[in-house]
Amino acid sequence: MFKSIKKNWEFKKVYNHGKYFVSPYTVVYLYPNKEGEKRLGITVSKKVGNSVERHRIKRIYKEVCRLNEAKIKNGYDIILVARKKAAELDFKIAWKDLMELFKKGKLLEKTHKNENIKKNNGNCD
Repeated sequence: MFKSIKKNWEFKKVYNHGKYFVSPYTVVYLYPNKEGEKRLGITVSKKVGNSVERHRIKRIYKEVCRLNEAKIKNGYDIILVARKKAAELDFKIAWKDLMELFKKGKLLEKTHKNENIKKNNGNCD
């Protein structure tokens, strides 16, 4: 489960020392932490929209991260910053966008061949 990044100094540490990856909708900042746990912070500026819109974007980002939590490596502070174009996001676009950024940042665990069993009429050959 993701822990939250809430303190301003924690955000600044990730912004100043971490790597970042950019898409039209989102900027992802990554910084290894010493606790060995996953921590997530989400920032949505007032430039993106009103309160309802900003919270909708936060919920979408949180849900995409929650559903992919098992694939994301431990030991990183992750900050998602919504860009102005994020107002256009829906769940499907957010999923694709974040997964591409996580791949760029080498944040996803490698999957094992056993996990990728092909459908063969219910048989595993």
